[in-house]
Amino acid sequence: MSRRSCRIAASLIALPLPLLLIGCTSAGGEHPEINSAMARESAQTPPPVSAIPKIDSANDKPLPLDPYLVNPRQLSTINKAYAKSISLCMARFGFAYKPPVESPGPRDSDAPVTRIDGRYGHQNARLMMKWGYHPEGGVLASQSSSEASTRKISPDMVVAGRGSSDPGKAFGPGGQIINGKTVPYHGCMGEAVKELTGSVDGALYDPQIAIDVKLKTLNEAQQDDRTKAAFAKWSQCMKIRGFTYKDPLAAGGDPEWRKTSKPTAHELKVATADAACRHKNNVVGIWYAVDSSYQEKVIASNAAAMARVKTDLESKMRTAMRVLAN
Repeated sequence: MSRRSCRIAASLIALPLPLLLIGCTSAGGEHPEINSAMARESAQTPPPVSAIPKIDSANDKPLPLDPYLVNPRQLSTINKAYAKSISLCMARFGFAYKPPVESPGPRDSDAPVTRIDGRYGHQNARLMMKWGYHPEGGVLASQSSSEASTRKISPDMVVAGRGSSDPGKAFGPGGQIINGKTVPYHGCMGEAVKELTGSVDGALYDPQIAIDVKLKTLNEAQQDDRTKAAFAKWSQCMKIRGFTYKDPLAAGGDPEWRKTSKPTAHELKVATADAACRHKNNVVGIWYAVDSSYQEKVIASNAAAMARVKTDLESKMRTAMRVLAN
């Protein structure tokens, strides 16, 4: 599970524990069949690209890995089911507790619906002219208080919630007796994860395999000579307009943009030039085509492992829908 997903899941229950959730600590290397296959692929010839679309944005285009990764709609469903499962478990111990369901955060109006991340940075010329590299509407002020964060949490609720009263541990073995009921392993949070994934150590969102292949193909597509050639043309185009950046990611990731909640005049000029140079050199079209080819390759080379990822996601969604329906 990604660190961002871990934060979302952990925030669903307002208990004083580190931002850690079962399934969040898995690291690469625990799936030898897919890791060895990916290592072999790295030394092979880059995959061919059959066709390159002429597009300015790929946010409305599907990618081969989409069916294997949690999308925004699925994320919302999982969060709601996870919160409800925790609430029902806590009720067994006599606590009327409803964890707040956190949304993934604001998304631009052109954000993809088949995946969480857009992969190619800001792409909509109209939005870039108005909002630069900021999210649409600017950076919203964080909400520092809520009913959940101000509600008093008793020691027994903490134990029931995570199976431990030790503030230095995210979770505990459970076994405590509260109001005549035995606390499950890792508390109600662990029970909720087990209900949704089939294992108390299950991945509530994307398993490590899916994260590995997502990041691997993202890096490969960016480092591919065809993509880098498009980046070079883009960079030259930007230089003519007075801006020096190696590639679109460098422009979008300029730390200067994070200093303000709304875009500055300079940021808007850079973003407008960025969009124009992307269009002129079909940067997104080339990038998307190359990225798709690497994704198709890794799926085909790891068919069995990826099939399990897809099956597990489908099973998790069926369970989440059942939890919400009951």
